[in-house]
Amino acid sequence: MLQKIGKYGLKLCYGILSIASFYYLCCLVLPLVEVNGDYLVKNKGLLVFVAGDGMHSEVIVPVKNEQINWETFINRADFNATDQEWLCFGFAENKFYQQNKRWDNMNYLTGFSSLCGFGQSVMHVSYEGQYPFNRKFIRKIYLSPEQYLQLCSFIKNSFAQNNGQMLTPFNTTKQGEVTYEAQREFSFFHTCNTWTNNALKVIGYRTGKWTALEGGIREQFSGN
Repeated sequence: MLQKIGKYGLKLCYGILSIASFYYLCCLVLPLVEVNGDYLVKNKGLLVFVAGDGMHSEVIVPVKNEQINWETFINRADFNATDQEWLCFGFAENKFYQQNKRWDNMNYLTGFSSLCGFGQSVMHVSYEGQYPFNRKFIRKIYLSPEQYLQLCSFIKNSFAQNNGQMLTPFNTTKQGEVTYEAQREFSFFHTCNTWTNNALKVIGYRTGKWTALEGGIREQFSGN
């Protein structure tokens, strides 16, 4: 009996290792499978940023311009913000995001639980000062008005539906960052970096087929 249990246990371990290896291989290879390969990088237009801190990636847009005023969607009074002119948007699982800012202090139990879908998916938002922002990785992207509206629509649709009303904060951090309930579930297949990659796809930017890691986002700008 013990021999059978050991045999099945060994098979289970092999199975888990095989799945984990295949997932990691996808994380390495799929960002290199290019979509929108004919995209021509613009040198002028509406400026937005893609940024990352080594683990999480985000999109930074103007607080308001001729296309959209984000303060009709979120309330500046919910933030510790005064005259900042930029807004940073990112997707995450709430506990995973709050507890894991860097790989070297990662809580792997929380991370695994979050990636399995056992958590609260959120959109985190913060006001930002002038460029350069305090990020390890940041790249400029210039968009046409049409592309910018597509990006804004993608970001708005990432929040849980608010029926046209201002969003209600899910949580407020000491750093002046506010989180809101997200529309889609955070998982192995849809991480913060997958969200950013999808945002790039929406505007037709040259990007990878899929990525779960921030390195897959940085890869898209390696030649720029």
